[in-house]
Amino acid sequence: MLTGMSTASEFMSRKLVTVSSQSNVSKAVKLMVDYNIGGVIVTDDEGPVGIFTERDLLSNVLNAGKSLEEPILMQVMTPSPNHLSSKATLIETAKMMTQKKGRLVVFDDRPLGIITHPLGIITATDIIREIQKEGRQFDFKESSSRIVYEAPPRTRVADVVRLMAEKRIGSVIVSEGQFPRGIFTERDLLRSVLTTEFRMDGYVENFATHHLITAGEGITGYEAAYTMRSRRIKRLPLTRENGEICGIVTARDLVEAFANSV
Repeated sequence: MLTGMSTASEFMSRKLVTVSSQSNVSKAVKLMVDYNIGGVIVTDDEGPVGIFTERDLLSNVLNAGKSLEEPILMQVMTPSPNHLSSKATLIETAKMMTQKKGRLVVFDDRPLGIITHPLGIITATDIIREIQKEGRQFDFKESSSRIVYEAPPRTRVADVVRLMAEKRIGSVIVSEGQFPRGIFTERDLLRSVLTTEFRMDGYVENFATHHLITAGEGITGYEAAYTMRSRRIKRLPLTRENGEICGIVTARDLVEAFANSV
């Protein structure tokens, strides 16, 4: 273990929300909205068996044409959540998230075969917050995406959901011509899906976030982490001097760049 660095138990989120594997999707979504989180731990009588996230809602439920009341979570969750020791360092955590491509559930060190209750959960946002807190400098240019997916304001939500599921992306820029009008993210979808106004054949502009926060393409990794932390966002579109969007960096991109920099 590397020394002089915070451990998972210090920067994990203790807002650990669980739901029964036999519950329907709408119950999990309501919990995620109420607690303002992107995923819930799915459990049975023996402990955690999976995790249900915004990405599962998008890909395994809505894009699959399933009703929120129809499937039980066991059928649409991501099974076998990624485990992490509470003693893992920041860099070890970042490297594991880069390898596992998902949230990490934190447990105490335990003998093989001994199941304990989870202590917390770590998301890319938790890691970014800790990176920024420690003032670590790193370059992320190789990790950010230069491919930006866009959709006109009057695109059907179903079409945007299909695009996000096929490309495995968490957001689409809502734009008209050269001018961005906002951003539609997995979190926007989560917050909208239980409202009476939500319809898959509705227009994406009605459910998008219209205050788009951007940064210049020359921003550093530390500056991007600071912006994400202070503005409470997970995706940061990058712009050229003329205001044209030329790329996007996500919290997961920053975690990968940090992991590769040490």
